[in-house]
Amino acid sequence: MYSVPFPVITLFALLILITMALLPEKNRHSGTLRFLIACTVLLSVGMLRWEYESVMLRNIQSVLAILLPPLAWHSFISMTDINKQRRWLLLLLPPAIALLIRMFWPVATDFILFIIFTGYGCDLLRIAWIGERNFTLSRLAESTYPAKMAFFAGCFLCISALTDLAVTFDFRITGGKQAAGMIVIFQMTLLPLIAAAIVSAGRTTVSGKENREEMRPVSVAVPVGEFQGIYCRLEKHVRETQIYLNPDLTLSILARKTGIPARHLSGAVNSVSQCNVSQWINGFRIERAKELLLSTLLPVTDIMLESGFTTKSNFNREFLRVSGVSPTLFRQQVQSNQAKNSGMH
Repeated sequence: MYSVPFPVITLFALLILITMALLPEKNRHSGTLRFLIACTVLLSVGMLRWEYESVMLRNIQSVLAILLPPLAWHSFISMTDINKQRRWLLLLLPPAIALLIRMFWPVATDFILFIIFTGYGCDLLRIAWIGERNFTLSRLAESTYPAKMAFFAGCFLCISALTDLAVTFDFRITGGKQAAGMIVIFQMTLLPLIAAAIVSAGRTTVSGKENREEMRPVSVAVPVGEFQGIYCRLEKHVRETQIYLNPDLTLSILARKTGIPARHLSGAVNSVSQCNVSQWINGFRIERAKELLLSTLLPVTDIMLESGFTTKSNFNREFLRVSGVSPTLFRQQVQSNQAKNSGMH
């Protein structure tokens, strides 16, 4: 009864998300697509398994379940500047070991799934805890978003591990009477949400190719304690080059352009300006937006783009944070004050 409508709805939601992920060709995130496709195939195989019990389908489902956590993990880790060799090692080695164990010791499959889901889930929670400075390849305008989504993904994997554990106990106690309902409810409620989160997080990423084309390698070592000097050097570079107008600016690009290691750059901004790098860069963008609002008759949307922002919601939110009013109200207030002053004269 449960296996027909709910998984079909979930599958339909995943197909929509795949379409969404395919649309922005310029900034397409391959890790997101791989994760969504894996989710879709896993859910499809799961639906078939519950309708037509088959050893082959059960084996395929187990293999796909082992591959899902590393794919989810890779969707976020690819936004960081982690060493490539280490990334591929952590991506491939655990599932390879899990598949080998499953091949020679099938009864350990449930335990393997619990370990691999929990392991990658906990690492995503660790990445999220470090915060935005870890996502150096994510646009600074949206750098807080991947950290939040990584936390959500980590919770998803850990809850999934607990669900699998509950299903295992249900089979041992009741023979699996509640297993189908547990799995369907879990898939219906959490899988589309985490998939949507990963699609959204993937959109904030600047491709590695773009970063390599824009940046030059540097090997400048900066002492951690000299935050004030680092900050002055950074601020001078940002103002002189107007690098903040680049809508695809990332912490990695900023670090390489200035020759300051990302962790020192982030520490200097946090220490001196008492805000994160994203908010600090947006402060320059808001200054630029104010100048354009006062000196031109450009529409607010055009000013948003000219100032380095990519979305109106983020522009309005940051403008309100810095100025206390919306861009439109700011322009109206200044024009009103100018009219009053000219009338007095």
